Amino acid sequence: MMVILPVYAGVYSLTISMLAVQFVYRYCALFSLSYLSYFRGWKHVYWIAYLFFFGLIWWIGAYYLLNMDDISANYFKDEMILRYEVLPTEIPMMTFLAFDPNDGSVRWWDVLYTVQISSIMGIQYITMIYCGWNMHSKMEQKIAGLSVALKRHHRQLFKSLVFQITCPTIFLFSPLVFIIYIPYFELELSFPAGATVTAFNIYPAMDSIIVLMEC
Repeated sequence: MMVILPVYAGVYSLTISMLAVQFVYRYCALFSLSYLSYFRGWKHVYWIAYLFFFGLIWWIGAYYLLNMDDISANYFKDEMILRYEVLPTEIPMMTFLAFDPNDGSVRWWDVLYTVQISSIMGIQYITMIYCGWNMHSKMEQKIAGLSVALKRHHRQLFKSLVFQITCPTIFLFSPLVFIIYIPYFELELSFPAGATVTAFNIYPAMDSIIVLMEC
């Protein structure tokens, strides 16, 4: 079960990487049609490899760096009993603890996990921001010679892309950033995990609405 549990974390990486690939595709479709050949035929394997490369890195990080030890088990024991009436050692569980509660020392494996996922998200968001900004600033010039219908189509696709990244940023990645970075401020917050899971589950419904907007 501990091998499967980090897969949930790896799906985060697949999600954000897939969004970045969508931005790259739309950028190429608008500015560099010759590069669209990399999205056709067997060459689409490059992008599948891109997705699974970052997904695998995230999975490895979660599997090896978030292993529960005696320190984290003792730290979360009272909260787990209070909220869920189970001991941390009784269920498969990944833990993140920035500082040792006994002596205040930095837990470097957890810091390394923060650096790892921050780097992955940073790469994807930089890619999307670069492509998105160029499409926003230069799109009107590129579509000036197109028909009214095609102009409307390109504008609608761009708006859909913006919504497609805004939605997971709010409902998927903002809660994740909150969970990962709040321990560094040594703030002890106690809230049911269901509140975070609810935010995660809103995303699929919102994404379906965004897809309908493209029609």
